[in-house]
Amino acid sequence: MEDKLITLKNYETVVEAMFDQELLKENNIDSSINNEDSVELMPMFGEINEGLRILVFENDYKKALKVLDDYEKAVDSEIVSSEQ
Repeated sequence: MEDKLITLKNYETVVEAMFDQELLKENNIDSSINNEDSVELMPMFGEINEGLRILVFENDYKKALKVLDDYEKAVDSEIVSSEQ
């Protein structure tokens, strides 16, 4: 069975996409950034082509979503704790 690449998430900046890609890598999830060169050279392509996208293998999709969601919750929790 061939595993296909699917879009995990869309991004507006290369920095955001690369940060999430590094989180995925730390959790043993292979990913690639699609449209990186086009959007960086000509930002108007971001609107046409849904900006930057991180692609993951379909069988890693749920795990990848959980990794990004868990990270976001941890950051939000830390922010709330520091504000009190």
